[in-house]
Amino acid sequence: MTTRQGCHRIARSTLLGVLLGALAACATTDARHDFIGEAYASRPADAPVEVFREGLPTRPYVKTARLDVHLEKSGWVTSKFEDALPELKKQARQTGSDAIIEITEKQSHYLETMMYHVTAYGIRYTDAR
Repeated sequence: MTTRQGCHRIARSTLLGVLLGALAACATTDARHDFIGEAYASRPADAPVEVFREGLPTRPYVKTARLDVHLEKSGWVTSKFEDALPELKKQARQTGSDAIIEITEKQSHYLETMMYHVTAYGIRYTDAR
């Protein structure tokens, strides 16, 4: 390999690293929740949260909160449900919810920024199990 080929290889590697770093730096996540009625105590960070993408639980429950997660990524990079799920479960735990239901997904974009928004309801089971 000549010195010139080595310089080109280093330049390409450096440019690729800078571009990947720029794309990774251009992502944001916003999340919030609003209690519905009574506010419940948070659940532990590792507490299980059931996710009902379709249908509803058969156990009796009350809605505890509306959950919102908003993701934005630039460079035409899209988000999917699996990207929002950890934050959605975190919001559910913070509201004392056992499960997530009535999930709605919306996608949009502005120029090269791709936006993904998930809205759902946290629920708490009312039967003792």
